[in-house]
Amino acid sequence: MSLFGGMAKKKRHVFFSFHYADVMRVNNVRQSGQFKTDKTDGREIEGFYDRSLWESRKLTGDDSLKNLIREGVQRTSVVCVLAGSDTWQRRWVRYEIARAVIDGKGLFAIHINGINHHERKVPDERSDNPCRYMGVARDGDSDKFYLCERNSVNGTYQWVWYKDYTHPVSVPKFMKPPDNGKPVRLSEVTTEYDWAQQNGYANIGWWSDLAAQEGGYT
Repeated sequence: MSLFGGMAKKKRHVFFSFHYADVMRVNNVRQSGQFKTDKTDGREIEGFYDRSLWESRKLTGDDSLKNLIREGVQRTSVVCVLAGSDTWQRRWVRYEIARAVIDGKGLFAIHINGINHHERKVPDERSDNPCRYMGVARDGDSDKFYLCERNSVNGTYQWVWYKDYTHPVSVPKFMKPPDNGKPVRLSEVTTEYDWAQQNGYANIGWWSDLAAQEGGYT
């Protein structure tokens, strides 16, 4: 049963951000009723790249991968982070989260470790939300804001400026401008769900629509 009763929802184009090690669980999300179509034109499932395409872009360098991600995110209204065990550590997942901010998209996360593993037939423990490791911060007393990330520096986790995108960004519509010296984690201003515990099959359409609205899409 949906959590949203009789409310009308708008079907959104969603960019899925995930770690390839989780692709079998990711397929459970992609094959839910919200994204099933008679023909797959990619419009509802931007961001699901064939491994061969991804690997070929890796061979041509970082800029090629960034272009691939940017083009995918631009055709959508919301970025959905599918969080498995190691997703929070993945460089390109962080870049996809960054693009949600850069391009003014909605953003939310879904934990997918509650889906049974395709070989072991059991769930895994819930891991960290990758959005906890990305944030937006004010540059001193200026009116400029930049992306930052939380990394291990000399054995302790610290906030550092994000190196994969160094230009100023607009503050997302789903958050207030950060105060000086206080990075705001994206996990603090976006919603996270659990696919298994919160009936993701029935509700992902509502979650996507809500995140798109929070990102400024009508």
